[in-house]
Amino acid sequence: MSDIFLPVILMLENDPDDRFITSTVFEEQQYQAHLEFVNNSKGLFAYLDQCRLSNLSYPAVILINLNITPIDGREVLKQLKANMDYRHLPVVIISDSNDPKIARECYTLGASSFIQKPDALSRTNEKIHHFFKYWFETVVLS
Repeated sequence: MSDIFLPVILMLENDPDDRFITSTVFEEQQYQAHLEFVNNSKGLFAYLDQCRLSNLSYPAVILINLNITPIDGREVLKQLKANMDYRHLPVVIISDSNDPKIARECYTLGASSFIQKPDALSRTNEKIHHFFKYWFETVVLS
């Protein structure tokens, strides 16, 4: 099967360790999707604009690190949901915070899910595995 027809998961993450862990778990599980990373909000919107302008499929889901800089994940989420072309895309916010106010704010802004990063590597792998299992085996992706 060609990569062209695989759904894309787009992750806005600039931490090399988080990118490595996520891609390692993703590759180990051999999900039928393509994982793409962008470093910042400009890269994210450039990717989405390229999809729109080239009439390519949008990512099936977008993962955003809440603490991304220079624009944080909440602001990126606001911009995505304010754009008619992108507001339909499912967005998952990933954060170190366990503050329920932050999670509520992200849901209010239109996040599809809010995930707290685990504090141990073994739990990280397990959580990433469960996350991908949910998105590939439970959710209907467009």
